This record gives sequence, C-alpha cells and structure tokens, in this order.
Amino acid sequence: MPAYTMPGLMTGQNTNDIVKKLVELERRPITRWETENVYAKAQIEVWGELKNHTTNLQTKTRALVSFTAPFATKAVSSSEEGVITGEASRSAKSGNRALEILELASKHQISGQEVDTDVKLPAGSFTIYSGHLKETVNFSGGSLSELANQVKNAAGSIAEVSLVKIDKNSSILTVTAVKTGKKFALQFSDPNAILKTAGLVGENLEQASVTKQILTPNLVEKKPHEVSKFKKSEDPNEAPVSTEEGLVLKADTAFVFPVPGNEILERAYLSIEVLGESPQILELGVVFEKDGASRSKFLPINKKDSKYELPISDFATNKNLVSVILSNASTTELKIKSIELVTPPKPGTAEPVKVLAEAKDLKFKIDGVEITRESNDGISDVLDGISFNVHKVTTAPVTLDIKVDHNKGLTLIKEWVSAYNELMKFSKEVTSVEKNGKISDKKASDDSKSLDISKDFWDNKTKSGILAGENSIIRLIASLKTVTNSYYPSTRENGFRVLTDIGVSTGAVGSNWEKIQDGLLQIDEEKLVAVLADNPDGVRDLFASDTNNDAKMEEGVGIRMIETLRPYNQYASGITTSKIKLLEESVAGNNKKIKEHESHLLSYEAKLKQRFLYMEQGVGKNKSVGNYLQNNLFNKSGGE
Repeated sequence: MPAYTMPGLMTGQNTNDIVKKLVELERRPITRWETENVYAKAQIEVWGELKNHTTNLQTKTRALVSFTAPFATKAVSSSEEGVITGEASRSAKSGNRALEILELASKHQISGQEVDTDVKLPAGSFTIYSGHLKETVNFSGGSLSELANQVKNAAGSIAEVSLVKIDKNSSILTVTAVKTGKKFALQFSDPNAILKTAGLVGENLEQASVTKQILTPNLVEKKPHEVSKFKKSEDPNEAPVSTEEGLVLKADTAFVFPVPGNEILERAYLSIEVLGESPQILELGVVFEKDGASRSKFLPINKKDSKYELPISDFATNKNLVSVILSNASTTELKIKSIELVTPPKPGTAEPVKVLAEAKDLKFKIDGVEITRESNDGISDVLDGISFNVHKVTTAPVTLDIKVDHNKGLTLIKEWVSAYNELMKFSKEVTSVEKNGKISDKKASDDSKSLDISKDFWDNKTKSGILAGENSIIRLIASLKTVTNSYYPSTRENGFRVLTDIGVSTGAVGSNWEKIQDGLLQIDEEKLVAVLADNPDGVRDLFASDTNNDAKMEEGVGIRMIETLRPYNQYASGITTSKIKLLEESVAGNNKKIKEHESHLLSYEAKLKQRFLYMEQGVGKNKSVGNYLQNNLFNKSGGE
C-alpha cells in the first residue's frame, strides 16, 4: 500500500489548485454550450411569440374575408327609444317604416282559491297542456308544497308554479305558462281531483268528442299546381276523376281543389285516407285566407297506416280554409278515399278557478297593416332580413329605422390594423441590428483564438434584435408592406382599389418619412366610418372579392395577406414551427454534449490528481535518495 502523501508537501506547489484550474480550462466547452442553450431558448420564445402574432393577424384577416363578414349588416332602431331592438342582415332594405305596437304578448297566469296549508292531497295523476305540449304529473299524495315541487320537476318546461302563504293557516297556488301567446294558454285534466283539492281548478268534466267534417273537392274549378314539377297536370287526359271509391289522382300530377269554407280551429288537421298502394311521403297543402289575404302551404307528409295528416292549425289557426292541394309524384295512380277536416276538442277538462292574466298575442301594425304573433321576441318573418324584439306599447305610430350598422365593420378593421401593427413592431424589434456593435469571438485582452465565445460577443448580441438578420422575418415584413400598399382591381363601379381609399394608410400626407417607412398602419376613422356607411360592399371587396364569379374569393388585401402568412403558420411544416424545432434539437444536442463532457471531467480530474500524486511520490523518493547519499558520503569523507 503506497504511503499517504499530502498534496504539495514534496514539491512545494499547491497541486489541488493546479488541478482545479486545469479542470476549469477543460470545462470551457460546457460553458459555451450552456450559453448557447440560453440564447437558443430565448430564440425559441421569440419564435413562439412571432407565431402568436402571425396567427392573430391571420385570424383577424379571415374575419374580414369571410362570407359572413358584417360590413353590410344593418341596424334596427325606432324613433321612440326602448320600443324595439333588433338586427338586420345584408339582404334587408334600408329605409323607414311606420310601426305601431298595439298590444304585447303575455303569459297565461291562473291562481287557486285559499286552502288550508296543511291540506292532504290525494294520490293520482293530472295533465297540464300548453299549446301542442303536454306533461302528465304522477303525484303520490301529500302537501301543497310537495305538489308544487312535483309540478316544477315534471312540468317545468311548460308551466311555472309557486305557493303563496296568505297567513299561517292558508295558502294559494299560482301557475304561469312558460310561453306567451293565446296558443299556449294553460289547460288542465284532473281525473283524480288533485288540483281541485288544491283549490286550483273546478270539476273535471267529460272530454268532448272529436269533430270531423268531410271535404268534397270541387273537380270543376280545380287548377294545376306547380306544373314545372308535376308536368302532366295540364294534360286533359291526366285530369283527376271521381269514382265510387273516391278520388283518383293520376301519376305525376298535382291540383288545387276548392272546398267549402271552414274556419281552422286550434289543433285542427287535415286527414287524407288512401286505398291500396301509396308512397310513404306525400306532398299535401292547403290554401287559407283571412281578411281577404290568401296564402298557401305545401308540405311533405309521412303516411301513418293508410292516412296522411297535415297539421294545418300550426300555421293557419283562426283562418278560413279555401282549398286543398293534392299531389301524386309516383308513377302509379293514387286513390284517395276521403278528405276530412278533423278538430279535436280542447284537451282541458277542468277549468281554472281564477285567471290572473289572459294569454295574449303580440299585436302591432307595420305601414298600417295589422299583424299578430305569439311572442314579443325574435320576430323574423315579417320584414325580409330583419329580426326584432318588441318591448313596449306605443301611444302613436313611431318610425322603424333600418340602416347600415358600420360599427361592426369598423371594429373588425380596427382589430385587424392593431394585429398588423403589433406584428410589424415585434418583427422589426427582434430583427434590428446595432450598426456600431462590434462582434468578436475573442477577449479584448487576448490576441489568441479562444475556445469560448467571448462575453463581448453576447454583450453585442443584446444591442441587436435576438433574430437580427433573420431573412425569413425580413422577407415577411417586406411582403406585408407590399400587400398593404398594393393596388387591387375592383369588381364594382364605385369600388375601392387601395387601403388609402377607405382611410387606412401608413400616414397622412406630409408625415415623417421615417415613420412611413416603418409600415405601421393608421386609421382615419371619420373617413372609414363614411365609406362603411355609404359603400360597405365596396369595403368588403377591397379585402376579398370574387373576380371571376366562381363563388370563391381570389383577390383583395385580405386574400393576399392570408397567402403571405400561410407559410409561417402551417401546423407541421410552417417556418416558425420548423425554426422552433431546429432550436429545440440544438438544445437537446448541447445537453447531451454537456452530460458527456461532465463525465469526461470526472475522469480527467481523477487522472490529474493521480499524476500529481505520482509526481509527489517521485519527488519524495528523489529527496530521500539525495539525503541518503549526502549523509553517507559526508560521513565517509569525514572518517577518512
């Protein structure tokens, strides 16, 4: 076993310090790789931020070029504030209409009589009806509050129930329809006297019978229907005929048959029974009128057993039935046994004790024409392209104003300009170059080549953008400037060809040239608002236009900008994604090198220490031999 040796004892040198300095020198590549990683991670962050900016601009641009871009949307308002609110589509015609709100639609509300709060209600079932909707409630018996909870759970979609305590001993139930309109008035069937015991309804009566009226088509005054679709209808040889079994309708024909006038009541439907083979779906219709105005409805109806049932009360309640429309699109004759107008009785068999509020329809006039609807909201079938909500009754006619709503288009363009400017500013900042910065790969105090990139190199890097000289970004900046300053063909006579035509530019006339060169966009809001109000379609075409009428946008500021940004934002092979991936691979490669070099440093340090140990031992031995020789020679010469 070798003797223990204290480092530096024999040589007089601090060998540990020498080893440490040699190891630090050997470690310099790790320092370089770590510095490179810090710089690469900073670049990854910048490229990620650039991707966010380009994606945001791409999103804002797509909103401008979309077919649904709201440049030509119109706003709806009234001369009296608070009467209506609404929206109008591009197809709505601008202008003023006379509007008068006569009566608002309201919900049906009923209440019961006072009953003992502790009353025990029997078990059983009852049914609540509202329009074509109904809910049957199965009640296991109990208190008023338990009944109210059961109605909320089982019939909450059509009725709202509440329990009001008059005093400590008595309570009252109230029930309100969920929907407005006469059609949705509440009705009740109470065979087990549950609601009667609760004080809500009276006696449960027997249900009335169904009313059926046979309709006889007038073959003499019939008229062909939709001849372009049912091509044989005008051929006299293909006319319908009446037989003992009923009416025979020839193949590929359709006719309008006058019938005796009848009022169409609630829940009424047309029942048409056929004989023999018939198609699963048959197109049927009716002609109805009210106050001299005639309308028609023609719908496909599915067969049930041997009958077709057309629910005409859904669209013609309280109107007069004038004609029925029968068609046969098959290749064989259709034998119609009977045509009946069926009116079921009202489903309710127990009348409410007290009505707090009648169910009412909305009643209003537009240009003097009176119109009714079931709801105050979402009225979209009165004026083309317009949907509005009614809020209050007017005491006199007001003006309904329909005009272009420039605010939505203005907001879109402002957001687009903001996204564009943010990208331009960010891109310029990260690619800027410090012209006076001196980049060197050696220390100022060392004329020899160094293994490490000097601190001066990184210090000068901070004076420039982190992606200084990156061609792909410089090319992006140049391309975006070209897009926003280019001239575009117009598909309209009064269209716009450059962004400055609509008040978007890089600066007003006489602006500082350096600021103009920055390429940042500015908005002349007054001018932009004016062109959006006067010619919204022209503004839309400047951003995206269909130049060859193929229903595809080919030209415009927005279209070219999306094409410019596309290479940068592609999911797998985009420029930003590829750059980030390369940098991440570089970081991973450096990390691997660092790990391998650290392992090398451990063995290198151990090897140095071993060699210095051998040196110490060798010096020690030499000193021992020298001392031995010196002592022996000195003693020998002294003895002689």
